[in-house]
Amino acid sequence: MTRTLILGALCMLLTAARCDTAPANTHVAAATELTRMYATSRFVNWHIRATAAGTNCDVLVVQAAIIVDESQIEALHYGAGTYDSYKGGVLQFTRDHAFRGVAYKDVSGRVWAYPPLSAHEAEALVPCH
Repeated sequence: MTRTLILGALCMLLTAARCDTAPANTHVAAATELTRMYATSRFVNWHIRATAAGTNCDVLVVQAAIIVDESQIEALHYGAGTYDSYKGGVLQFTRDHAFRGVAYKDVSGRVWAYPPLSAHEAEALVPCH
């Protein structure tokens, strides 16, 4: 009887863990997809890399290997003009792939956060693998 209960509890825990990793894996895959898209776009020389981050891997972090300014980040975020590599910008990408928020980082280490993400939270994000 005790053995059955222990095995049952173990099965439930394994099932719950598997459920928790499914969205995380989806977000990691989506971030990889965005990285590949930028690698074949007009932004190839920016070396843009997207990663999923945060406790639930539900924050998209977009990093550029160059120094960027506020207007360039906004253009990427909203997909303005020639920055519309993904129709509707990174904001639409986050919506299409159920990310909770997005943060941007450039090579200087500067961080931009868009609500609901706070700047403090964006600076403390840990990437998912």
